[in-house]
Order: sequence, then structure tokens, then C-alpha cells
Amino acid sequence: PTDSTNEYISGREDVAPIDGIAPAGLCSALVLIGAYDRRTGCPVLGVINEPFFCRDPLTRRWQGRYHWGVAYGDTRLCSLSP
Repeated sequence: PTDSTNEYISGREDVAPIDGIAPAGLCSALVLIGAYDRRTGCPVLGVINEPFFCRDPLTRRWQGRYHWGVAYGDTRLCSLSP
């Protein structure tokens, strides 16, 4: 599958990033959530979760990270720096 399900199920950790992007393996797995205004069809909220962002070298446990954004009316907020 193109959504990295196969890589996630396989649990591969040995795939090196190419230009900062994980082409396969656990680090390529993402959870994407979006919401939109039903009246206009415009997106208003988005969340991207990377559950396997990096592995702690001491504990060997995976650490995740997430990014989010909101655009509704005059409100424009996100978790990333400009």
C-alpha cells in the first residue's frame, strides 16, 4: 500500500532517510486527521502524528511527535514556526 501500512506491519527499522524523508519502514508511518467546514468544503483543522519519529538510544523506546494547524475565520494557528 502507498500509505506505509505494509512497512508499519513489517516493523522495519533499517531503512535510512533520503533527503530527510523516510521512504519506508516504521518512520514512514503517519496518522493524518483532518476536519473541514461542511458548508464550504474548506479545511479548518489538521493533525499529523509521527508515532515512530525517533528511537531513544538508551531505552530503545520509540518517541513520537505531532504537528497541527487550525484555519477558521480569522484564526490561523499552527504548531510549526514560520
